[in-house]
Formats: sequence, structure tokens, C-alpha cells
Amino acid sequence: MSQSRRDQVEWVPWPKEDEIRWVDWRIREREAIEAGRSPDWSKSGRWELKDYKAWLLHERDGLSFQTIGDMLFPKYAGDENRKMRAYRAYNRVEGEFRRGNLKRGREAVEFWISGFGIVTKASG
Repeated sequence: MSQSRRDQVEWVPWPKEDEIRWVDWRIREREAIEAGRSPDWSKSGRWELKDYKAWLLHERDGLSFQTIGDMLFPKYAGDENRKMRAYRAYNRVEGEFRRGNLKRGREAVEFWISGFGIVTKASG
């Protein structure tokens, strides 16, 4: 059974408000895990707390990478070093939304819906 191109679901970018809510939730998850209120296995997303904070500070609050670097990476020497760390943290989260240098490739669809019900890759 072959799957035609028109049967595939195309990826649609999220609205900015949804991205901000999603990242805000990742931050809350990471903070709950660090405080011991939530198990580590329950987290979503691939990156660290500072990465999500850097993205949120830049996108929602409009702060520069230099300011974010000074806030989140104060122990690193050099203004340019802190600025680059903030940019890289931001860029990692951009990859979650399929933008930037680290954008994730499209995951293979393991099932599709046909007139006979759900067809998995193994049964197709």
C-alpha cells in the first residue's frame, strides 16, 4: 500500500503566543524538577532551563543577547563570550520550532489514517 503525497500532513508553524506559552511551561517544568516537586522523567523538550529562559527573555521581553548573557551566564569571562552563550542557548530552542541552525528534521510518520482505519508502518 503506497501513501500518496496528498495524504501526508504538512507541518504548520505555531503562532508566537503558543511558542511563548510552550517555552514558559518548559521553564516551569525544569524549575519543578530542580525543586524536587516533579520527577525528571516527566519533562518535555530537549534543552536546559537556561536555554529556555534565554529564548523567552529575547522573544517575549525583547532583551538583547548581551543583556541576557550578563543575566544568565555571569560566571563566564568576557562580554562577547556571554553574548555568544546567550545566542547559542536561544538558537537551541529555535531548533525546537524548526528554525535556526539546529532545526530538527521532520520525524517519519509511523501511521496514517485510511478508509480501513489506522494503518501502521509495520502492517502496511
